[in-house]
Amino acid sequence: MFHSISSKEDEESLLPTKITSQTVEKEWTVENITSTGTQAGKRSILSTITSYRWLIDTSLLLIIIGLMAVLLRRDPWNIPPSASWQVGGDFTAARLELPTKIEKFDPDMSFVPMNSSDFFSSETLARWNTIMPAGTGFPGPGKIFATTSMTHQLHCVYMMARIFSGVVSNNLKAIPDDYHFHFMHCVDYIRQGIMCSADLAVEVHEPKDSDDFGPQDGGWSGHHVCKDYSKVISYLEGEIADGTRIILPIDD
Repeated sequence: MFHSISSKEDEESLLPTKITSQTVEKEWTVENITSTGTQAGKRSILSTITSYRWLIDTSLLLIIIGLMAVLLRRDPWNIPPSASWQVGGDFTAARLELPTKIEKFDPDMSFVPMNSSDFFSSETLARWNTIMPAGTGFPGPGKIFATTSMTHQLHCVYMMARIFSGVVSNNLKAIPDDYHFHFMHCVDYIRQGIMCSADLAVEVHEPKDSDDFGPQDGGWSGHHVCKDYSKVISYLEGEIADGTRIILPIDD
């Protein structure tokens, strides 16, 4: 019933279990080495990235700054009309657009009395306050606050008239000690405000113009495209009420 094994090859063919076990063990060893090497490679890559993290972060930051600079310097004519800023508006509130109306300038000497001493009267100050929003005041000590350019310009015009009146009437106690610097600062600030708004209203000069400011002055003939001032005041009073802005008094 049993036959004899005649050759070594036949003998080895009867030992599949041992050969298979050795083969699996070798394959497992190779896979383990490969897996360990892969993990070590990943750790090495992560370690390299981490060591240069500051360089990567700095590069990304510079790229972002560069893109912002490009956007800010792009041709303003490419900005869609719906997103454009109104001249004399607030660039932080690009959608704010106040209604406009046509206005003709007329002289009003109640703001600028020809008698210099009268400029220091309570009546003159009250007149100037009629063109300021309600709720003007001062911030707390050391507090950072936001005001608005229009009222800053009005303050400058008022202070220029006050300083002039004080010098002409020899009433230096009624004007700031640094009145020369204050006056020149206001000239420069208003200069830039005028250039910013760049009112292009046509002013016709005729020989029959009144001589109040010299022949053919034409200062009162223009019709100007202006913001509706009542809406401006309402807007600023809302900003004051919700604490967005603090408007200083005109005579501060």
